[in-house]
Amino acid sequence: MPGRTALTAVTGVLLGFIPAVRQAQLPPEVVLLLFLPVLLYWESLTTSLRDIRTTLRGILQLSTVLVILTAWAAAAAGHPLGLPWGPAWVLGAAMAPTDATAVGVLARALPRRQVTILRAESLVNDGTALVVHGLAVGITVGEEHLSVPHVGGLFLLAYGGGAAVGVAVAWVNMNLRRRLTDPLLGNLVMILAPFTAYLLAELVEASGVLAVVVSGLIMSQVAPRIIQAEHRTQALAFWPLATFIINGALFVLVGNSSTPSAT
Repeated sequence: MPGRTALTAVTGVLLGFIPAVRQAQLPPEVVLLLFLPVLLYWESLTTSLRDIRTTLRGILQLSTVLVILTAWAAAAAGHPLGLPWGPAWVLGAAMAPTDATAVGVLARALPRRQVTILRAESLVNDGTALVVHGLAVGITVGEEHLSVPHVGGLFLLAYGGGAAVGVAVAWVNMNLRRRLTDPLLGNLVMILAPFTAYLLAELVEASGVLAVVVSGLIMSQVAPRIIQAEHRTQALAFWPLATFIINGALFVLVGNSSTPSAT
């Protein structure tokens, strides 16, 4: 993993000298819709659900309390610099959740228990950040208010709605995979699953990230029993390479997209 990271960094630096690459722009919608569901789905498929159960308390604390405290710290730092409290909290909500794909870089440097906590927390903290962000934006424009029932309802929608969509997508996925004998069709369903979960959850204003994660965790438990060996072999040959390329592309394109154009 460190060797891959170094190779990606060196490649990104070299590509940064190419004018056409420096001027490339990566719309946020592309990251959220095309890249993020695939990366999250693979992370959830390769995360141990048994380890998550044993560290659930720490995961919940990090994915809720720590995210809120981090958002508050960022807002408190931005407010003295001239940001009103509303936009400062929006900034804090955007900065608070950790990146699920970045945790994998530390996997070999930390004990297994700590890696499990960090990886699982990074997969589900989106729900908390989504609520904080929605409240900050809503209060700023005068469309939201702070009350325990209202905030509780937003958390329930973000987490409960996302989990429900993930379960529904996983159920459909399982039934399709049991019936499909063609490996190509089976893996096509696998590729479409994270996008379906993400879009359906976003449609009902729930956490699309949590929907993808829940769907992936369920499939990680049932896949060995319902998916044929030929299907799994093809998937294992495709997904690691695909996620590595996507991570590399994000590293290069996101970095270059922040570079001001010479024109």
